[in-house]
This record gives sequence, structure tokens and C-alpha cells, in this order.
Amino acid sequence: MIDWKENGTPVSREFNDIYFSPENGLEETKHVFLKGNRLEERLSSPEIQHIFSILELGFGTGLNFFAAWQLWRNCKSKSNARILRFTSFEKYPLEKDDILKAISAFPELSELLELFLEKYKLLVPGCNTFLFEKENLILDLWIGDATQLLLETSGKFDTFFLDGFAPSKNPDLWGENISIQLKRLSNKNASFATFTVARSVKDCLSGAGFSLSKIPGYGRKREMLIGVYGSEPEPDTNPIPFLRKTYSSKIPEKVSVLGAGLAGANIARALAWRGIQVEVWDDHNALRASSVPMAVSHPHITKGETPTSLWTLRCLGNSIRRYSDLLPKDSYQISGTLQLSGEDLPWERLEEGVKAHFLSNELAELKTELGEKFPENAKGIFYPAGFWTDTPALAEKLLDHPNILLKQGNIGSISFEKEEWTLLSENKEILSKTEVLILANSFGIESLLQGLWKESPFSLRSVRGQLEILEDQNIESEKDPIYVGEKYLTPSKNGIRVNGSTFDEFELDPNPRTKDREEILEYSQKTFLGVHWKQINIRSDFVGIRSQTPDRFPILGPVHSPEPFRKIYSGMGLAKNRKKEFPFLEPQKNLFVFGGLGSRGVLTSLLGGEILAEILLNEPLSIENSLYSSLHPSRFLYRKIRNLD
Repeated sequence: MIDWKENGTPVSREFNDIYFSPENGLEETKHVFLKGNRLEERLSSPEIQHIFSILELGFGTGLNFFAAWQLWRNCKSKSNARILRFTSFEKYPLEKDDILKAISAFPELSELLELFLEKYKLLVPGCNTFLFEKENLILDLWIGDATQLLLETSGKFDTFFLDGFAPSKNPDLWGENISIQLKRLSNKNASFATFTVARSVKDCLSGAGFSLSKIPGYGRKREMLIGVYGSEPEPDTNPIPFLRKTYSSKIPEKVSVLGAGLAGANIARALAWRGIQVEVWDDHNALRASSVPMAVSHPHITKGETPTSLWTLRCLGNSIRRYSDLLPKDSYQISGTLQLSGEDLPWERLEEGVKAHFLSNELAELKTELGEKFPENAKGIFYPAGFWTDTPALAEKLLDHPNILLKQGNIGSISFEKEEWTLLSENKEILSKTEVLILANSFGIESLLQGLWKESPFSLRSVRGQLEILEDQNIESEKDPIYVGEKYLTPSKNGIRVNGSTFDEFELDPNPRTKDREEILEYSQKTFLGVHWKQINIRSDFVGIRSQTPDRFPILGPVHSPEPFRKIYSGMGLAKNRKKEFPFLEPQKNLFVFGGLGSRGVLTSLLGGEILAEILLNEPLSIENSLYSSLHPSRFLYRKIRNLD
């Protein structure tokens, strides 16, 4: 994929072109992309609000990203922008060692390189998010063909780095289809810079509405091209009208979040590190799933690419990349997960799923022989990055931020008047008023919306789970991976293992049940044969009630009132209305939800919290547009309408 010239310049085998100038790649980047886009001046401008967003075509060695990061470090103390967002596309991502070798030529970038390479892991096709909270920086690295992935990209961008290989060698990255997408993604006065002045590039960019200028290039290149998009930003044109996004520059001063479990803690943290004051209401529900000790996480691989597999793969990488910044080492462990195939998880599904998702051995390894530690002929899949988490410690750490105020109280109802949300106790006492309200209080979400509108736009199911806390003093068991079949068993940590879990949607008894304990242990002892069960004692039982949606996918985003939704979109699924333009329906103002996380709350809540903050603050989303449509709370209203049609 990459070769090296004698002077250390990296060269792409695919395109037979250099990644950066052999004279001085960093100075070239500063001249072409930083100065060409006037970044230092613009980052210090009082006109910039909340975020400054850069979109790059061609991540390559990451040199442009590191240069922009270095400039951001120097500018952010005097910038109105709270965050630098850098979105980049790369069809052929380099190995970690190649990036290290290329960027090591520039010692001034060594600290940034080290921070980045620690997180450069678990890449999947599509969007991969790297969050550097202390740096006020987000990198979304999209792996794949930009001509396809740009269609899945949302948001508006202030600057474009057009740095694909030369148009003569990589024409697909410079054509009309690309320039049309740049126009769609442009903020007003968005700029671009590129090293090329090829006629085809100029024609495409000017045709998309960019005004062009030639300026002196770097080194031996006599000229380069810059430009500005002077028109108003284009409105979102999502074919599903209620999914269309609106873009506002207004940033709320205060947000209230109901629920201090994983969903509430993650959205609170996502807003807090962006500089938003957050009030979190906690009702201290002892049965919430966020109290589960040593919760296990791994991807959910389906036969083909489905929202479930795509979502859990993105969440896995995002969680692992963030944990080292958030949690002490004794609060989580990347022990790997061995998941057995069986009736509910056929071997053929695993085989085809690994191929369909292009999973490397870093993400998944098929195991056809598991040996004497499991039943005869057992097969499975090993996820090297499978991990367990001390969930109470995670929730506590997320809420530990100076911009988060934790308050105790049970919210009985909510109301909206005069652009303001009011939180009321069960006795109708006013507890708080807020500009923006986020419902993240698990199974309490639905009842609050029913009280507001007499009906809820979705249903949430309560599911009871029981697990067993075990004592195991065998030191060797600390080296075990997480075992997963119909039940799961964690490795030992300080002599403690967790064995679970039941799944009961009908009997929601909050007390431990002997029959559930026997069910868990009987299965585990028959399946996990390598465990020294005679040396294990039951320490205690744990019962939790988790909330999940009918499709077992979270609800995340703005909320529509059911009655006007039905009125406007009735008939949308009829053949006679295929060409009819349905209007955009504004969701309920400043009301959002994040819930229904089910059994994957630990895995999905970190990325979910970030995405909800991005929605609220009009940032580019860290997932594909098509994947977000599977998370939108109004999907259930939409399905009901289409089924009725």
C-alpha cells in the first residue's frame, strides 16, 4: 500500500503518487491548507460560534490533521469556537507503523502523534470517531470511497481541504459528484484550498457555486487554487421529510437532563465538555441497568450489514478509544470476548457476517475448534476488544464535570410554555425551568410524554434481568476472556466474577429468584467447562430492570407530537403519493430523548450521547445519515402510518 523514497517521502502504490512534498511536507500543508484557508485568522474571528468544522478529502498520513490540530492548540484560547471538528475521508487507511514513520519526520508533531496513535485502532468501514476531550477536538475518520460516503455525511462545514492524489491519477475524487456534495455541505462563506489548478477541478468547483482564485503554490508548484462559497447554505433534502435537519446558530445556555443513568450521564458529559451548563435530575432508582457491576460489551454481528451490526461496531471502537481518558484501569478491562455459536446464533451467520463487514483480526476471529473447555464440537467467534465495565464507576465519572449540576428529585410531569420547559413534582410543585429538556430517564420517558400529549410516539418495554455475583480466588481465572453463550461469565477481578443474565419481559419482580439463579448456574456449568466451578461461591444476586424498544434499537433525537405527525404524513406510503412532496414537520421545540438502550447500554451510550449533543448543537453527525434514521424516535410513528396505508 505504501513505499518509501530514499529521502523518506511516502508514496502510494495504488496511485503512484507522493503523500506530501519531498521538500517539506509540513510547510507545504501550512502553506496550502492552513494559509490557503486563512485558518489562523478565521479561528480567532469573533464571528465563529461554537464549532469550526473542516472536511478533508484524503486523510493519508494524517499530516493535514496534525497541522490543523497544532494550529488549533495555538488559537483556541482566543477563539469563540469551543470545538474543532475535523472530518476526513480515506479509501486506503495506512497502518499505524506507516503513519508513525511518516509523521516522525516532523518532531514538532510528536506529542500529537502519540495522542492520536494511542486511539488509532478498531477501524471499520464508514465513520470512526476519535474524541479528544481535553483538546476540544473531534476527528471523524470515514473509511471507504468518498464518492459514496459523502452522501451519508451530514452537517455544514466551514473549510474544505481538497487533498486527494493528483486529478490525473485519482479522477473520481475531483469530479462533479464530489463538488455537488461539497456544495450541499457548505456553510455560508465556506472556503476551500487545494494544490491543483487542473481545468477539470476548476470547472467542477465553479459550477457548484465556489468563486475561485489562483495564488502562488508551495515549492516547485507555481500556482494553487482557493475559493469561497458565497451563497446561503442549502437546506437539507432528506427524502424522508421528518428526518430533515434545520441549522440554527443559537446555542442554549442551560440544558436539563432527566435521568442520571448511562443515557443521562453520557449526554450530560457530551454537552458539559462543550461548555454547556447541564442540570441532571436523578431519582435514585436502584433497579436501573446502570447499576450493573462488570457489564459486558462486544459487537453484535449480523449476516449482512444491518443497523444493529453497524451501530455496535462503531460504538465498540468509540468506547475503547475513550475509556483510557475517562476511567481508571481497575474500572474496566479489555479482556476479549469468546461468543459461542448456537441455535440463536448460527455458525453460518458468524462466517458470513465477518466477511460482509470486512472485519480484521483486530475486531473478530472465527474459532472452529474450542477444545476441552467447551462442549464437543463447539464453535464461536472471538472479539479481541470485548470488554467489561464497572457501570456505576462509569456513570459517576461521566457526571464528574464542573459544568454538570446533579440534583435529586422525581419529575412527575413536564409542560412547555413561553419557550420554556417546566419540570414538576408528582404534587405539581415547580422544581425547575429550562430552555432545553432531554428525557433520558429510562422507562419514565414514556409516561412523561403521555402526560404531555395523552399518548407517546413510541413504546418502551421493561425487561427484568438477574445475574449472580460470584467469588473465585483462582488467580488463573483473571486471564480468561468473557465467555458468552445463552448466558455470560466474566473473568475474575479481585476475586469477583459476574454470571448472567436472565431476560424476562413478563414477570418484573424486583427481588432475586432462586429459579433464575439455578437457570444461570446450570447453563454455565454445562457450557463453560474450563471453569473450576467447585472453587466458586455465590456472593450475591443482582436484579435490574432495563428499558428497550420493540426493535431493540435506542431512541435518540428530537421528538414529534403524534397527532400533527399523523395529520401531515398520512398517506405517505400510498403508491399514488409517490411523487407528492410532503412538508417538513418541526419536532417539539427543544425536547429530545435518549433511551431504550436495552442490554447494550454500556456499549452504545458513549457514542449515543455524543450524537445527541451533535443534533442539539447542529454539528455534523458522527454516524451515517442512513444509520441515524434507524435511531430517530419518530421511526415508530412513521412505520405505523405506512402500515395503515
